[in-house]
Amino acid sequence: MSAVLVLDRVTKRHGNGRTVVDALVNVSLSVQPGELVAVMGPSGSGKSTLLSLSGGLDTPSEGRVTIGDIDLASQSVSQLAGMRRRSIGFVFQDFNLARTITLGSAVGTMAERGRRSCGLTASGQRSATAGRCLDPRR
Repeated sequence: MSAVLVLDRVTKRHGNGRTVVDALVNVSLSVQPGELVAVMGPSGSGKSTLLSLSGGLDTPSEGRVTIGDIDLASQSVSQLAGMRRRSIGFVFQDFNLARTITLGSAVGTMAERGRRSCGLTASGQRSATAGRCLDPRR
């Protein structure tokens, strides 16, 4: 079975010159379909950087990140956004939710934006849309 996510010798540096900080150095990871991965470590160990690179929210300084057969470096910003909407799920530490809407409504809104990837052709009630798009059998 082919890996759904591969990080191949990935390094991420922030800053330059004497102020350079290596957030990740030569990290490789392969995640197989159905595999559950927990990322744990102390503050500053690169967990958020690893996840940002894995989801195409950031780019590596060196190395390669692929989702399925797609090299994330070959994708435009809009292609990466579409891929995240269809293929990748993130729950951020601070949740990034608007206080005035429910989680179901927030997920439903994003699902409606990408309704073709969920097999939907018309806008519907957001909670129903969210349920259909979050169904693991899809």
